[in-house]
Amino acid sequence: MMEADKRDFYAKAAKGLAASARLYNVDAVVHVEDTDDIWFWQQCLSQYRTGHYKFMRATTNEKGTSTTGCTQCLKYKDFLSRRFFICIDSDLRYLSGEDLRAEKGILQTYTYSWENHCAFAGKLQQAFDEVEGRKPFDFRSFLEGYSRIVYEPFLLMLHQERENHPRFKRGDFHRCVALQYRQGDELGNGAAFLKRLQENLAAETVDMAAQYGFDVGVERGRYEALGLRETNAYLYVRGHDLYNALVSIGKKLCENTGVDFEQNVMRSALAFGQYDEITRIRTDIGKLQELPL
Repeated sequence: MMEADKRDFYAKAAKGLAASARLYNVDAVVHVEDTDDIWFWQQCLSQYRTGHYKFMRATTNEKGTSTTGCTQCLKYKDFLSRRFFICIDSDLRYLSGEDLRAEKGILQTYTYSWENHCAFAGKLQQAFDEVEGRKPFDFRSFLEGYSRIVYEPFLLMLHQERENHPRFKRGDFHRCVALQYRQGDELGNGAAFLKRLQENLAAETVDMAAQYGFDVGVERGRYEALGLRETNAYLYVRGHDLYNALVSIGKKLCENTGVDFEQNVMRSALAFGQYDEITRIRTDIGKLQELPL
């Protein structure tokens, strides 16, 4: 299919999806990346834009195949409206400066993915203490240590991606941080887990800064302007890895208590209005009203 034909296909599809809001008797049809994303965006829209929504996890691509994912969502980006808009994970798109504006009908997480929002330290600790106050684990301390360890390697990975250098790209970084619970990780606020994390990243990045012209001061300034800091780097790393790590530790902490850590703690940990990344979502949702019908 020629590019002009593809644009025409998605323009017509977007118009049809917007029109289907009346058929579904909803205020808008919302395309998300997949089923797991619906919960998060339901929470945000319920909080900041009360209404009725039809969530679509997949639509038909130009080849006639039902397709999920961010790439499929973004194929509609030039044809969105108040009655049909998209909600996506930022991944590294926000930090890389990709044009994803709410004025065009695109809502994004600003964190790597929606899972990072479930890990906001203060609310996570509060939720844990409310359901399991007997176990001495400080998630704020754990996530502070996690952020401190991953911060410079994460900046290095962003530098490598931006400059298209061959080593320590996002896949290499993800492999280093994709850790799960091991016996003893629940002790000392996750000290053993954090030690493994630091060792993984140190082994992968040794002697790389000078070889590839990485200046941590320059990179720090570049990304602080976007909200990424040493204290909150955990919000910007791959959310699936962080979420799974926290759930694996939390399950051990809640063992034999009847508490479902993922549902009772992680999924109750959205801290609306308490930090910049989620406040940006509120601002963006407000901009949807400026879109054409």
